Amino acid sequence: MARGPDDTWRWATLVVLAALGTAVTATTNPGVVARITQKGLDYACKQGVATLQKELEKITIPTVSGSFKVKHLGKGKYSFYSLVIHGFKLPNSQIRPLPNQGLNLSIKDASIKMSGKWKARKSFIKVSGNFDLSVEGISILAALKLGYDPTSGHATVACSSCSSHINSVRVRISRSSLGWLIQLFHKKIESSLRNSMNRKICQIVTSAVSSKLQPYFQTLPVTTKIDNVAGIDYSLVAPPKATADRLDGLLKGEFFRLAHRRPPPFAPPALTLPTDHNRMVYLGISEYLFNTAGLVYQEAGVLNLTLSNDMFPKKSKFFLTTKFFGTLLPQVAKMFPDMKMQLLIWAPSPPNVAVCPTGLDLTFSLDTQAVAVLPDSSLAPLFLLGMNMNISVDIRARSNRLVGQLKLDKLLLKLKHSNIDHFPVELLQNVMNYVVPTVVIPKINKELQKGFPLPLPASIQLFNLVFQPHQDFLLFGADVRYS
Repeated sequence: MARGPDDTWRWATLVVLAALGTAVTATTNPGVVARITQKGLDYACKQGVATLQKELEKITIPTVSGSFKVKHLGKGKYSFYSLVIHGFKLPNSQIRPLPNQGLNLSIKDASIKMSGKWKARKSFIKVSGNFDLSVEGISILAALKLGYDPTSGHATVACSSCSSHINSVRVRISRSSLGWLIQLFHKKIESSLRNSMNRKICQIVTSAVSSKLQPYFQTLPVTTKIDNVAGIDYSLVAPPKATADRLDGLLKGEFFRLAHRRPPPFAPPALTLPTDHNRMVYLGISEYLFNTAGLVYQEAGVLNLTLSNDMFPKKSKFFLTTKFFGTLLPQVAKMFPDMKMQLLIWAPSPPNVAVCPTGLDLTFSLDTQAVAVLPDSSLAPLFLLGMNMNISVDIRARSNRLVGQLKLDKLLLKLKHSNIDHFPVELLQNVMNYVVPTVVIPKINKELQKGFPLPLPASIQLFNLVFQPHQDFLLFGADVRYS
């Protein structure tokens, strides 16, 4: 997603972080709650105004023409043309949430330095020269209305109002001994330039919002393909809503199956984020998101694994053979002497993640069918085990993706069926205590390290990360850097 710096992207950063802030509706609980704090808005303002300044420097002022009257000489005509802006300074700017509407962009004490040419004519008398123009005390106030398209889930932004005010316009004439002539009509000139600048400023702001910000908003992830099985839905489920010091947002936050999408048979819990605001952005990631992932991969049959002897460490004292298992279950070696074995493992039901203040806990049930590999490569069933596991989950962020790692805490075995003599399942407890953390968990962790993308706009990098588990959700906070 990283891009080289360019003015369009940098200007877009002015409010694109605010797209993370969308309204909470009473009937819709999200899978992810996104929050941008005032600290985040301040950073966005700093980045965006730098490019807004460049946009304003592109303002073109049309030729200002008119007539004047000189006592005893009658009327004449004047024209100010070829106006060039040399600098547009925006020293004081800020973005503030506009409760229940969107954002207010406020710029104060801005100034412009310009130069151009002038000429005046009265009958056969022609005079001309250069001039410098100083525009001081410019203030700009723009309201940005944030919304969403309920069909696509994309964020929308529009400039709902804009006003500008100029305190003073001063013209200084040079290169003409008749520059005093300008004093006869300088108020009319300054008034014309003031009106023209006011119109142009708001045109530039409004145009920048519609032509740059809105297209950039379309780059915010709505649905993202994770792999050949699943995608993740980060679409907005409500229009934007601002409070006094933050923008809160509701994202669907749901995994879905690419081949056959259907609603999960469970709903996300309501989330209430704490009021901690020492990071720029926060994501409240509901256990719902993790559980929709488990559901999708379980239904797709991805949570299946076949273990063979060559998958264990070479120095292992464990061997997946009938001879080894015969030391525990003599009937195995007696019925199938000196044969290789396999463990066919699958998930009969989706795993379940529970988030609480002490951490993330995963309850995972697996069925394991032990088989002997016959000389003709066919498989002979030996016994079927049920494994109920309690697993600790560690979540981290890497390269703007969430990654995970599992650690087995507890494993309980149950003998579901036996094709050999019935035996106490406790005989295999130590075996499975070795197999699961040595082979099964590392296989899952390898996939979890690929992670899935966070709902971030382009060119935004995260740092100063913090993770805090809460009831029903994981709170992820970070500062951001535009690159």
